[in-house]
Amino acid sequence: MVACYNNPVNLRAENSCCRPSERAWPRCTCGFTLIELLVVIAIIAILAALLLPALSTAKEKAHRAKSISNLRQLSIAWQLYADDNEGKLVANGYGTAGVGNPDSVGDTRLWVLGATHKFQSGQFEGLTNANYLTDPKYAAFADYLKSPGVYKCPADRSTFGGLPKIRTYALNGYLNWVKPDGGGDFSQSPAHVNFHKQSDLALANPAGILQFIESAPNWICHPGFGIVMSGLYYQFPAVDHANGGVQSFTDGHVEYKKWQDAYTRTMARSPFVTHLNFAFTPLQDLNWLRERTTVLK
Repeated sequence: MVACYNNPVNLRAENSCCRPSERAWPRCTCGFTLIELLVVIAIIAILAALLLPALSTAKEKAHRAKSISNLRQLSIAWQLYADDNEGKLVANGYGTAGVGNPDSVGDTRLWVLGATHKFQSGQFEGLTNANYLTDPKYAAFADYLKSPGVYKCPADRSTFGGLPKIRTYALNGYLNWVKPDGGGDFSQSPAHVNFHKQSDLALANPAGILQFIESAPNWICHPGFGIVMSGLYYQFPAVDHANGGVQSFTDGHVEYKKWQDAYTRTMARSPFVTHLNFAFTPLQDLNWLRERTTVLK
């Protein structure tokens, strides 16, 4: 393309690209042809197609790194609580605040409060009320963690009742599951150990016992993550990090786990309907969870 300058000396009448105007200082009237414009658009589209997957991968890795950091902080709080309470593990399970609610925990402080997916009796507040995480009146971890952001993976954009959910992580249901009425939950096996004290973990390998589990956003409910030791899935782990999720273990280390079964990945992305989800073969993922949940008495 011919170079053009806003100087009459450099403008030639025979230049088909630039025509001097009648002004004293003519301006260039050059422009792109349609073909040139289409070529530029095509190049931009090719570059975008090359760059967007890389940007998406980088974003996923950043979310995974943040989730790992969150679980490390939760793991430290779990350990500090045990250290401050003569080795007793923080209370886990489910419950809500307030007198008269079906799942009210009364004066019991779980690590955080939360109940089910129900709307009645204010139970849904456990999914949307940040006070259930950070108010010492409700949450035992509030003494150690002040930021509600620690409880949620940035990849989790789920909502409940039109409000953003406040929590992505749940604590292994066999780590000091308690309930004010002394009862249990159908996800709890009486044949397996419910660890109440840190010394109880000597019955197993602490490096091999799950602690905090990144839950599939649609399946997060109880503060305790339910793993049924036979027959069915109670909850599903997150698959937001390249078909995997992040878990911590009772020795303090954190791992990324890529889930293998198509059933796990499909259900993790499905809306919650019931906790009675019969397991279908293959069961690689469910068996992996069960082997790291607890041990036989």
